[in-house]
Amino acid sequence: MKVTLDIPENKYQFFIELVKSLNFVKVDDSPYNPEFVAKIEKSKKEFKNGEFTRVKQSELQDLLGLE
Repeated sequence: MKVTLDIPENKYQFFIELVKSLNFVKVDDSPYNPEFVAKIEKSKKEFKNGEFTRVKQSELQDLLGLE
């Protein structure tokens, strides 16, 4: 997110003091469920560490129960 403000030079100091007096809270705008994101991040880490199983294409249908 990006915000651009056009503040006159003579009001700049007032604006800075005003901003400093406010309490800001960062809010993530993620449309994804945090539990889902955590599962994906865990899976990516496991893959990076070599913790995965390879399946041959010929075995894929059997694995998925399509045969």
